[in-house]
Amino acid sequence: MSKSYVLLKMYDRLREGGGIKLCDWCAEYCFSVATFRRYIAFLRDYFAESCGGEVVYDIVVGLYVLKCR
Repeated sequence: MSKSYVLLKMYDRLREGGGIKLCDWCAEYCFSVATFRRYIAFLRDYFAESCGGEVVYDIVVGLYVLKCR
């Protein structure tokens, strides 16, 4: 999968109110933890700039989720 495709899938999941689990996405799209973290950092910056949202890690459920302000 291309970077653009995976980023769009992650974007869609967060905007729909779903969460992203690191190990699931790395396994499904065959990329490293470092790559996953770069993608999450990119999405954090994007959501903060575009809509004031914040991508946070919810330790209770083990997912990255979007918190809108």
